[in-house]
Order: sequence, then structure tokens, then C-alpha cells
Amino acid sequence: MGVWQWRGGARIRGWLVLAGLAAAGTGSTAEPAVPATWQAYAGSASSALAERLARTDDPRVVRLQAFLQQHPDTASAAPLVVSLWIDAGGTVIRSQFASLGDAQADADLRAVLDHAPLPGTPPPGMRQPLRLGLGMQPAEHTAP
Repeated sequence: MGVWQWRGGARIRGWLVLAGLAAAGTGSTAEPAVPATWQAYAGSASSALAERLARTDDPRVVRLQAFLQQHPDTASAAPLVVSLWIDAGGTVIRSQFASLGDAQADADLRAVLDHAPLPGTPPPGMRQPLRLGLGMQPAEHTAP
């Protein structure tokens, strides 16, 4: 039986920050340039959350992995988009995402995301919420 992993990665990074800018609304039809510091912060936040969601010593993560094993249709090619509000100290104070279709799985994911310390403080002027994509994929197995 495979184990599910949450992945955040470089291919997601660019559109994550742009999605946050679009949500903030600029009134312009042209896409604004995204500061490199915002992109870098989004990348480090994505990596930090992916690590949290891969921890097998956290019962909430174990329940999420079990849920995903039992509901493989929940895992798709499209990442789960999460909106994060981050305080000045770099801690997630609120998260929002589309339901996984199960109240316990949603509660577990929210509990793992909320109050998560991120690596460093948000760059000055970074718009919120920060939107990150969390991909769900089965782990690759190697022969023992």
C-alpha cells in the first residue's frame, strides 16, 4: 500500500504568488511584476509546510495520509490551493482551502497549517493572503 506525500515545489511557486496578487486586486488588467523577495518567501513557506505535512510522527498527518489512501480520487493533478494569513513574526494565523470532502480531514489539515511557524518573517509589503499549492501524490516505493 502506498503512502501519500504532500508536495510543494518550484513548479508551483510562480503562480502561487501571482494568485495572491490577483486576489488582492490591482485594478489593472496587466499582471504586475512580483518582487523576487515575495517569490522566495512563497517558496520557503511552501517547503516548510510540505515538510510539516510529511511528518509521520504527527497523528493529524497520519490521519490525513490514511484519508487520502482511502479516497484516491481526492488526490489530483491540480494542487490544493491554500490561502494563508501570516503575522509579522512569520506564523500562520489563519488558513482557508476548499474542503477535502471530509470534516476530520479538513480539521486535521487546518490544525497542521494554522499556527505553523514559517521560515522568517514576510517581506515588507507582501500582500496577503499568500496562496500556496499543496500537491498530493503517492510516494514512490523502492525495493527493500
